[in-house]
Amino acid sequence: MIFVLEWKIGRLYLRFTFSFFAVFGLVCAVAGSVQVRLCLILICSLMHETGHIAAMYIFGIRPESLTFCGGGISLSENALRCSVPKRAVILLSGCFVDLVSAAVSILLGHKGMFAAVHIILGVFNLLPFRYFDGGRLYTELTGKEPSLLMKAAAMLLLGIIASVSLLHGNIPLSLIVTAAVLIADG
Repeated sequence: MIFVLEWKIGRLYLRFTFSFFAVFGLVCAVAGSVQVRLCLILICSLMHETGHIAAMYIFGIRPESLTFCGGGISLSENALRCSVPKRAVILLSGCFVDLVSAAVSILLGHKGMFAAVHIILGVFNLLPFRYFDGGRLYTELTGKEPSLLMKAAAMLLLGIIASVSLLHGNIPLSLIVTAAVLIADG
């Protein structure tokens, strides 16, 4: 991976890829409600990633590097050099933050975009694909990649979500990007 910027703060490397700046540029280039939605998605993604990092710190694991890319934050490999139960908690903690944030928002009577984005992030990240927390967790627990049947079932679920979204007059950009990543994942 090629880094556009890299800083070292103490023992932690902060790395930024081109895709991070591309997404940031897109957010700055658009206006109005699209910009507000993109900023909300970025904030929710940051909250998700903060869940992973907080779990690491709770277990006394200090990341060597954080790589900021268009799809979120990637942790260094040492982040998961711990027992299987700790790895499972670290991998699930981002989705936990998403689902708890959505639940709190809904319980407070705010059933808008904030809750929806967190639900989508939480559910998508639990899908059994190698780049998502769910796929990584499955591999950690079983020692093998998710089966083709499992991936097909997840794609069917995404197809249903896309169909319902289309019937309601929109398909979220995040769903299109996720589908592209999943198709590339094979």
